[in-house]
Amino acid sequence: MMSFLLPLLAILANPAAQPSAQEWLVAADASRNAFDEAIISARASQVSGGNVTGSADFDIYTKGRDKGLIIFKGGKNTGRKVLTAGDRMWLLVPGATHPVPITPNQRLLGGASMADVARLRFAEDYTATVRPASETVNGETCKVLDLTAKSNKIAYPKVVLWMDEAQKLPVRVLFSLASGREAKEVTFIKFGKMSGKTVVAEMEIKDLLASESGSITRLEYRDFRPAKLDDKIFTPEGAQGL
Repeated sequence: MMSFLLPLLAILANPAAQPSAQEWLVAADASRNAFDEAIISARASQVSGGNVTGSADFDIYTKGRDKGLIIFKGGKNTGRKVLTAGDRMWLLVPGATHPVPITPNQRLLGGASMADVARLRFAEDYTATVRPASETVNGETCKVLDLTAKSNKIAYPKVVLWMDEAQKLPVRVLFSLASGREAKEVTFIKFGKMSGKTVVAEMEIKDLLASESGSITRLEYRDFRPAKLDDKIFTPEGAQGL
């Protein structure tokens, strides 16, 4: 009996045996940014009272930390593009001569912003501390992390992140403004397997500042295709020609 207890006690007494705050952040990012270069097919749906009131389909071209291109497909936004390159972001409209500078907080649909699908990296944008006590969220035992933005350019300087202890997957995220007011809640609904990696399949975003409190935005990631992408498409000129 003692031979069994000694290794167990050593693990419990050794903080190194538990993931660090940074390792939890890396794990949270892994399922959202599983591939360094990829094309992702997605849908955003506005849901109110259990009914879908609007939707948008789009492809996301992503490369590394700071290159992204969203191309809308179908409906009135067909052909519109949102380009991210470093800290800059533009809207490209078919027929327009010049790209229009926008911010990461520009709305995609409902409570979902461009940053929700193209920019957010917990491990790079935030520092974190792990709360001593676990909490139960949607039936899962979760580690709770308090995040603080590294830069004043980050839209939400304070974040609380709940991570499934067993699966090492994000469960819930609560974003707050500098004032401390809660602004946005993200719940991760489904995960799937693509090319051997665990990826987010569905998440829901609730705008806590909106007057219509019962409305949510559902993001569905329907297909991940690893790809080698030319840097040229992540310029306004290259994106226009894609």
